[in-house]
Amino acid sequence: MSTRRDDATDQPAAEALHVLRASAPASRWLEAYPVGNGVRGAMCAGLAGGDRLWLNDITAWSGHADRDPLEGTTARGADALGDVRAAIDHGDLDAAEGLLQRMQTPWVQAYLPLGWIDIQVLEADAAPPAGAFTRRLDLATGIATHEYRIGDAAVRHRTWADLVTGALMHEITADAPVRARLTVGSLLRSRSAAADRDGDLATDWWFPVDVAPGHEDPAEPIRYDDAAGRHGAVVVRALGPSAVAEGALVTEPGTTLLFAVATGTAPSLPGDPDVAGDALERAAALLHGIPTLSDVAAAADRAQTHAAAHRALYERCLLELPDPADGEAIDTVERVHRAQERDDPALAALTFHYGRYLLIASSQPGGLPVTLQGLWNAELPGPWSSAYTLNINTQMAYWPAETTGLAQCHEPLLRFVRRLSETTGPVVARELYGADGWVAHHNSDAWAHAAPVGAGHGDPAWANWSLGGVWLALHLWEHYAFGGDRAYLRDEAWPVLASAAAFALSWIQGDDERAWTSPSTSPENHYLDDGGRERGVATTATMDVALLRELAVVCRAAASVLGLSEPWVEELTARTGALPDPQVSARGELLEWDRDRVEAEPLHRHLSHLVGLFPYAQITPEATPELARAAAESIRLRGPESTGWALAWRAGMQARLGDGEAVHAQLRLALRPADEDSHEHRGGVYPNLLSAHPPYQIDGNLGVTAAIAEALVQSFHEPVAAGDPGPGVAQDAPAPARVRVKLLPALPPAWPDGAVRGIRSRGDVAVDLEWAGGRLVRARFEAGSRTTTMSVSGPDGPIDTFELAPGTSRVIDARELGTSW
Repeated sequence: MSTRRDDATDQPAAEALHVLRASAPASRWLEAYPVGNGVRGAMCAGLAGGDRLWLNDITAWSGHADRDPLEGTTARGADALGDVRAAIDHGDLDAAEGLLQRMQTPWVQAYLPLGWIDIQVLEADAAPPAGAFTRRLDLATGIATHEYRIGDAAVRHRTWADLVTGALMHEITADAPVRARLTVGSLLRSRSAAADRDGDLATDWWFPVDVAPGHEDPAEPIRYDDAAGRHGAVVVRALGPSAVAEGALVTEPGTTLLFAVATGTAPSLPGDPDVAGDALERAAALLHGIPTLSDVAAAADRAQTHAAAHRALYERCLLELPDPADGEAIDTVERVHRAQERDDPALAALTFHYGRYLLIASSQPGGLPVTLQGLWNAELPGPWSSAYTLNINTQMAYWPAETTGLAQCHEPLLRFVRRLSETTGPVVARELYGADGWVAHHNSDAWAHAAPVGAGHGDPAWANWSLGGVWLALHLWEHYAFGGDRAYLRDEAWPVLASAAAFALSWIQGDDERAWTSPSTSPENHYLDDGGRERGVATTATMDVALLRELAVVCRAAASVLGLSEPWVEELTARTGALPDPQVSARGELLEWDRDRVEAEPLHRHLSHLVGLFPYAQITPEATPELARAAAESIRLRGPESTGWALAWRAGMQARLGDGEAVHAQLRLALRPADEDSHEHRGGVYPNLLSAHPPYQIDGNLGVTAAIAEALVQSFHEPVAAGDPGPGVAQDAPAPARVRVKLLPALPPAWPDGAVRGIRSRGDVAVDLEWAGGRLVRARFEAGSRTTTMSVSGPDGPIDTFELAPGTSRVIDARELGTSW
């Protein structure tokens, strides 16, 4: 079964796996199709007679650079932390929670909706569009299209966020000459009205200096300050004759119309290139830097050039599962509804590809990490400020980056974590807690906010969780584990890990015989105290132990690879080893807290205490069967229902437990139609296949992709001998790796036949699989730049152990061996 193809647009049989389709225009944002290039993005409504493009720029945030990292706190320092710990020790949780609230800052800043462009084909005024209408998003090319008829003329629109030039492009082609009128608008406060700028339509807006999240109610929820604020702009250029009048751009009649859209923000965010000029100048400079926009023939090739760049990323990893519709062109919404009645493996493959598409579109090197909504947000403020939530959502959004061949899409998060660890994180650790190293909490933003938020009244159960930095630091090791770049590990990852470890050693209480963490929360969850009151603060939540022990293991492995002998590595290993081991309750589930406590919300969406099961591998059916059974029972007791991202997380956990049936059950819930009017924690997908929390959150989509990858291939990095790489071997040469790989560990029974190409394992190895009748029939392994020893097993046990030299491959074919696994 081959996963290669040429063009999803030209091959109807591939639509089920690579194309979103609709037979009507989008009537709202949640029906529009997303395009993006990591900086600029749009949601494309695909209207009959024109289009609406909701515009976003990943650098469009409220706030400014001069904000005090601890603004609003009324208690800080080692003594303040000591008072909290003393109150917990004495059982005075009212006092402890009140003291923690005094250590809170107001809130993080918001990711802004930049604006929108309305496109009107003027001929549609005289002859309204009629007849067949189609709207598509080709995930393989990154191009959104829609088609309709005006009289006898067929009109086709194409929109893409160009990966090569950085601009947004919108093309209109027709069988007869057409004209178009473009207008621009925004929810932001105008800085200058739309006007002619050297033949371009140009407009800009002020950014607020402060935007409160929707759950807060300050006197001025959106506050502007022109002296301190930033601003953003949109510049639109038409290829061919056009004119700007009365705030609109109108083109002359032509059979092909092409518009290039540039966005710009100024002043820069930390880490942005230092580009002179204001936002309008920056946006215009982008367009002036595209010479092909002045050449009709060259401009016509822009879509193909972009598609080639997009394919180079997208086609690294492809999943093929059977399509029960047998190639019939079905609207995506209809496919989602049908799948509730009959299993549709192709819908799972489409969703797998969609998650990768969304990560490619919203996270590219040099940019900022994806927000809760990725690159796309149309609200002011967006849900939870459309910022960064560090107690699961930001991390989950990047789980598929390494496993599905998108390591460079991981770069914005890795760079952001380094910035946190070097700027605000150490300030907050030192001044708020009197601690070493760096820290981050529940929320962050483009300004690298690192302190607890909550404005002095936030529930400490979420606001004062203090291990966001530890969890983020582990991503830098994962990037090394998959890629093997020793220089990256030494120069980029090690300083971040070492500083996170310094904080951990400051935070853990006790000694090498008995240790604990205080204050401790299990993010966003509560228990009932002896008086029946809900509490979020205790000592040594299970998640603390898992994250801190993972940090210790990672630091030890990194030091080994680098040949370093650091006393603190052994100290961290001993101290985390003295933390209490995970415990199993009388009911058989894994305890979330330091002891058996009554759950305030037995069906809570978070399963933070199972982080050691997935994404980490401290709990496995092979090595810790009792804990694995307890983890499975914890999942069962939480019930099958939850938010979109939580369903995705549970699918990944079930994959680690080797339960393909349970993976399938969670995916069915995650891929059902979302109730757009519900505010319950009930996940699903909206008409454009975006995942519902509700509301929409990108981590639900990306978590599903990661979970499917885990159901197909799992890999576990094992330590190798360290030290000097040997004579004649450069210190920066990739270190050899030893990796355990499990093939089809949790294949859903509803997917008996299929193939996948390009799943990545730790150790820098690409894995291709084919299976039939639920049995693996062929596996191919291709090494990257390092020597890797592979210990390969299938659902029924060991298959083979072999060494791959850089650039070599190995095929295991059951048909040739006369067997299957």
